[in-house]
Amino acid sequence: MSKASLVQPKWPFKAAKKGEFPAILMYDPRDPFNVGAAVRAASCFDISQVWITGQRCAKAIWAQNRIPREERMKGFADVDIILEDRPLEYFDNAVPVAVELLPASENLLVFEHPENAIYLFGPEDGSVPKSVRGLCHRRVFIPTRHCTNLGAAIYLLLYDRLVKRYMNGLETALPIAEVLNEPRNWPLNNPVFERS
Repeated sequence: MSKASLVQPKWPFKAAKKGEFPAILMYDPRDPFNVGAAVRAASCFDISQVWITGQRCAKAIWAQNRIPREERMKGFADVDIILEDRPLEYFDNAVPVAVELLPASENLLVFEHPENAIYLFGPEDGSVPKSVRGLCHRRVFIPTRHCTNLGAAIYLLLYDRLVKRYMNGLETALPIAEVLNEPRNWPLNNPVFERS
């Protein structure tokens, strides 16, 4: 599909702009629920962009005029969902990381996440296109006994990234009241929620 063949973005998609690191890139996903899960994961782990190629999922979202109900949340406003057929062109000095089951892929357990990573995920019924895999500096696999759901794979990768950043002193372990970015009506003076 050429760049010209993509229709103009409409809700919930935003026009392409300069890429921000780290980012999630989904190649021609099929299921709107997985796109919703990816956006929710991005919001939960402070990732500002989810890029999508192809139009299978976009057409399903437009037909329903909504992201699946169970995946909607206020955090969606923090994440740009960008529909673009050639997303890598919007990133400078990126390290594309294909999340793929390939013989030469690195095990996620020992993988070191680049600061300027773009995590590429293939569709539920396929892989990251071979032409794009050739551009990937790194390839990683999630060490599970069976393939995971696409949305679950994104959560696992982003959680691994957060844990390793913490272990390397790049993130701080904050108490829950400072981490959770949604109202819970918890008493602010409760010692359970204060720093120890």
